[in-house]
Amino acid sequence: MEVGRFLDSTSATPAKSANPNSISKVRVVVRVRPFLPREIAAGNGDQTPRNECYRLDSFFAQEDNNVGRIFSREVCPLIPGLFHGCNATVFAYGATGSGKTYTMQGTDEMPGLMPLAMSKILSMCQSTGSSVELSYYEVYMDRCYDLLEIKAKEITVLDDKDGQIHLRGLSRVPVKSLSEFYEAFSCGIQRRKTAHTGLNDVSSRSHGVLVIAVSTPHDDGSGDFVTGKLNLIDLAGNEDNRRTFNEGIRLQESAKINQSLFALSNVIYALNNNLSRVPYRESKLTRILQDSLGGMSQALMITCLNPGEYQESVHTVSLAARSRHITNFVPSAHKQETPKVKVDMEAKLRAWLESRGKTKSARRIEAFSSPLLGKTPSSSIANVKKPNINLSSMKSKVNTNRSACTAKERKITIPMRNIFDNESVVDSNLENVQFAAKDNKQEGNAGGGGSIFESNTSLHDTFPLCIDLLLTMILPRFK
Repeated sequence: MEVGRFLDSTSATPAKSANPNSISKVRVVVRVRPFLPREIAAGNGDQTPRNECYRLDSFFAQEDNNVGRIFSREVCPLIPGLFHGCNATVFAYGATGSGKTYTMQGTDEMPGLMPLAMSKILSMCQSTGSSVELSYYEVYMDRCYDLLEIKAKEITVLDDKDGQIHLRGLSRVPVKSLSEFYEAFSCGIQRRKTAHTGLNDVSSRSHGVLVIAVSTPHDDGSGDFVTGKLNLIDLAGNEDNRRTFNEGIRLQESAKINQSLFALSNVIYALNNNLSRVPYRESKLTRILQDSLGGMSQALMITCLNPGEYQESVHTVSLAARSRHITNFVPSAHKQETPKVKVDMEAKLRAWLESRGKTKSARRIEAFSSPLLGKTPSSSIANVKKPNINLSSMKSKVNTNRSACTAKERKITIPMRNIFDNESVVDSNLENVQFAAKDNKQEGNAGGGGSIFESNTSLHDTFPLCIDLLLTMILPRFK
């Protein structure tokens, strides 16, 4: 397949370095991997004649060292911006078996973009005094797992008030040399989910994300640091299960991968058409790429193509060409603080009510907002005198209160005779209650030293008896 026929790439100029307060387009480049030995021996490539044209930013043909050329032209210009607090994202997109993992990870003889980027960053840290931290995680079955932990640990994707993505629980490993990087990176590669499929011997079953955080001290000597992040993402490839013959768990993995990539295409479509709602939350992958697609990060999309699969290459390039129109806003490293102005909401509400002619409601708000309501001055509390309790006078008051209560109890029997037919039963029951109350009074007087609360409890004990008697007489009437 002659891929160069339907790709109209612009001049392969290097990407400009991060410029504060600038508008940056998503830069899209294409890498065509060479034929594998088994593909050359089979010789059954798709030779369907077709002529289409797509405009991209750069094109890298089937050279053996095109990964090194991609790094020097496209990725390397993004690194200086990290030391000024800018973020950048590089992600490889393509079908399964198109060389995405080889482009990002590489081999011992031919390092990929991840080792090359770390080597460049470490060399620049020696002159700037910056520190580097490494994080590595995967998105497997729409869940995020930390690859630098010995035991699989799920991490949570969160948004802050500014819409920035944060990963709670993600570990950070300080890196000071390239050997320390390879030690941590190789452990993460071994923990990443891979499996054999019908189209690929070692197929990635998850999206791998390597995060390199660079902290640089300010030049003013204040001791503050500015942090920039470089996200290197190896996306899993979309799969045709009719060709891979996936079954069981492999079929479930393939469904999740295709679902996340379909959500990515929906995000790209929404951004290109300026829709009011961009479906970032349809997948964990799109939430992670939210800052890179229409966000505040410089983005580079490396489209990987299989030279033996024409139809898959056309589908991949068409999506990549649409991604080229997405605009990102790259802010400055020094973020302006939100002015801390105290807003009087009561005054604003009062003014709004008065503008609508609701003066009475505004006056009510003024009354409720008065400082005299709900507040007792401490001076007035201190001036209150404590009452002197005299037991002899209190006993006399209790006796008068008891006589008043008995009078009230006698008045209760009058409406009962108008309601119920069995007048004699009601009067006799109430009289029994009154006699019981009198007996309690005599016992209280015999005590001599009883307090007010003892006499009050005897009255309260008789009141539930009255209610029970009333209920026993009323309920049978409604049965």
